[in-house]
Amino acid sequence: MKKTKKLIISGEKDRVWDATFQLMSWWDAESVRKSSVMVVGAGALGNEVLKNLALMNIGHILTVDFDTVEYANLSRSVLFRESDSDARRNKCEVAAERIRQLNPNVRVMALHGDIMIDIGLGVFRRMDAIIGCLDNRLARLMINRQAFRIGKSWIDGAIENLSGQMVVYKPGTSCYECQLSDSEWANIRERMGCPDVARRNYAAGKIPTTPISASIIGALQVQEALKLIHHNDKQSTAGEIFRLDGMHNLFMHYDVQALKKECDSHFQIAEVIELPELRHTSTVQEALDILCRHFDDEGLWINLDHEFVIEVTGEDTGHKIYPMKAKPHLSDDILDLQRIDPLEELFITKSVSVLDRSFPYPELTLKAIGIPPLHIVSVETKGDIHFAELHGDKDFMKFT
Repeated sequence: MKKTKKLIISGEKDRVWDATFQLMSWWDAESVRKSSVMVVGAGALGNEVLKNLALMNIGHILTVDFDTVEYANLSRSVLFRESDSDARRNKCEVAAERIRQLNPNVRVMALHGDIMIDIGLGVFRRMDAIIGCLDNRLARLMINRQAFRIGKSWIDGAIENLSGQMVVYKPGTSCYECQLSDSEWANIRERMGCPDVARRNYAAGKIPTTPISASIIGALQVQEALKLIHHNDKQSTAGEIFRLDGMHNLFMHYDVQALKKECDSHFQIAEVIELPELRHTSTVQEALDILCRHFDDEGLWINLDHEFVIEVTGEDTGHKIYPMKAKPHLSDDILDLQRIDPLEELFITKSVSVLDRSFPYPELTLKAIGIPPLHIVSVETKGDIHFAELHGDKDFMKFT
């Protein structure tokens, strides 16, 4: 007798997909389906993390990366194909497309941008878990500060050769910034001063990585993310460094260094004020009007996270360039278009770090200034500092 294939309707697919997971006594399928996880970095390690999140039926997955697929990525990236490298497609968008194919039940969003400036703090605020799959310290520092500002733990991973490392950084327990040595700080400060996103994020020298170490560390990161989603603090490895020595099959645990009393990452926002009228497309004048009405203070100002560069001047020629860009967005390509002497040293001669009524270009949008969608801006009034979310961007997060 010919067997008929059982049709699984859409509403049942989620339950069928994770039926085996639900045999685990602690598994909460509803919490997993409702959860949101952000993965910063879609390289070898990010590929493994994203793949595992999709297979574990995580409801909402956000992938963030500023880079494009290259042929060299293919030997270590399960989600990329040769056609992706030929077309120089954005890593985050390719990864999002492939994990939708792996599990059609999950909803995915891709953000092509630099974690240093392009991802609003309100995005971090909406995540149940944040996973870093990065190869440079500055990006890790930025995640650490942003996550801690809104009281979130995050899971860091790193790989090299057959080895790797995984750490859960939790406010009040462990902190990435507190672990940094003087030489690591020197490297970070050098990158902070670099105005070109590609050079700022470029790993000095080529780091040898393998899909083997990526697979192991990525699996551990997702395992820790599931603990965060289930609020399983007792079993979390926060406060420990997990290290894998793949050459000798050694698995080691170390306690992280003690928290330092003076650390910028330890600052936490006490209250976020959601302002529905405020959005990244608001002009500076509109934003100041909204804030002045809300706080009843015409003398307030917005503290910028980064300098906004108005004027750059050539050292020898005195030639002036007006890039009108946030400093992290000020690339060599932008400056080269207006240079007179390609070898001339350029210096920033006019910039602002606050937005107030004296700002000379009130018609510019917050986005043009370098404030991303759904960001939480620092607003200073009569001796007080407030934190206002661009809540008009609340529909920015579109998982499909």
